[in-house]
Order: sequence, then structure tokens, then C-alpha cells
Amino acid sequence: MGNAFTLVLREISDRRDVETRLQAIRDGGVPNYFGAQRFGIGGSNLQGALRWAQSNAPVRDRNKRSFWLSAARSALFNQIVHQRLKKPDFNQVVDGDALQLAGRGSWFVATSEELPELQRRVDEKELMITASLPGSGEWGTQRAALAFEQDAIAQETVLQSLLLREKVEASRRAMLLYPQQLSWNWWDDVTVELRFWLPAGSFATSVVRELINTMGDYAHIAE
Repeated sequence: MGNAFTLVLREISDRRDVETRLQAIRDGGVPNYFGAQRFGIGGSNLQGALRWAQSNAPVRDRNKRSFWLSAARSALFNQIVHQRLKKPDFNQVVDGDALQLAGRGSWFVATSEELPELQRRVDEKELMITASLPGSGEWGTQRAALAFEQDAIAQETVLQSLLLREKVEASRRAMLLYPQQLSWNWWDDVTVELRFWLPAGSFATSVVRELINTMGDYAHIAE
């Protein structure tokens, strides 16, 4: 399951830079952030989640509950990924990482004894390092990897408390996204057409944002 995309980027100021970025995306993927759609217009779903968490008032509208809880969990995931990507060795498997077979939903925990072999499989894109979709229950990571994820969102106590209070189960999502069948065609020096395929639940904005430099103050959360 997935979606095919055809996008046209116009008024490009530096063709060589975009060409380099496209090649980097093809080889190394992009951060698998949740896109702005998940957070509502102007971040309204995330703001709704924050108000709900701070008020303790019941929310009876099922759609609002779903949108707000999804935005809260997605924002925490984006923050964990954002913090990990700050590390120069962000795609290096660490003890306790939760790894996922490419294209699968289940995961398993990396142990120190297996790190060299697991790293080889990650480098070959057979395995994906995942990041937490926080909530109630175990996050999936252990030891060093769990400590890193907990520290990455330690300041986000309001959103974490909301997810625990509403008993939203923790889950996992791949940290990186590899666009499939990625190709591009330059119409001229300032216009390029992109074609690629993404699995269900992924956002084309995750690809586009790696090609442009205009990011908002909350880019790590809302883009």
C-alpha cells in the first residue's frame, strides 16, 4: 500500500544544489517526519491537544480526540527523530535500538553482540532504525536507545501526560524514509519534475523539505 507522487518545483535558484540533494535523497533517504497535515491548519490540532492536556476537561467529540491525540504523538515522534538526526552517526545502530524489517510493521531489539551484523543490514537498507510513537506501555527500545528517546522528549511532559492519561498505546515508526522509484527531469534550469512512490502513512513534504531551505520555527514538529 502506498501512493505515487508527481511534483513540479519551479523558480529554483541553484540547479546544482538541488541535483546534489536529489542524489543524496536517493542514496540516504529523508527524515520520516509527520507532515504539516497531521498537525492541522496553523498547528491547530497540536494546540488543541495542549489545551486539552492542560485543562483536564473531557473531549466528547471523537474526531477532535483522534486528531489531537494523533498530533500529540506525532509531534513527540518528530522531536525524537530531530534529536537523533543531530548526531553525526544518527544511522548507527546502538544497543537497545528497535529495528524494523523494511516494509514491515513489527520490530525487534538490537543487542550489543549483534551490532556489527545489524549495522550491515541497516546499511544495505534491509533493516530500518525506528523511533518511538510514545504512549502507554513499553516503547520498544531498551538500554541506551531507550535512554536517548526518553531524554529527547523529557521537556514535553504535557503531551506525554495526555497520551498516558488517554491510554494511547506506544508504537514505532521508521526514522528514515526511502522514496521508491525516485526520478527527476529538468524542464529547464529552474524547473524540475519529481516522480516517486511512498508507503502509506508517509508524507511527500518529507521529501520536498530536504530540497528547500525555507523552514518555519517549528519545522521539526510541523513539517
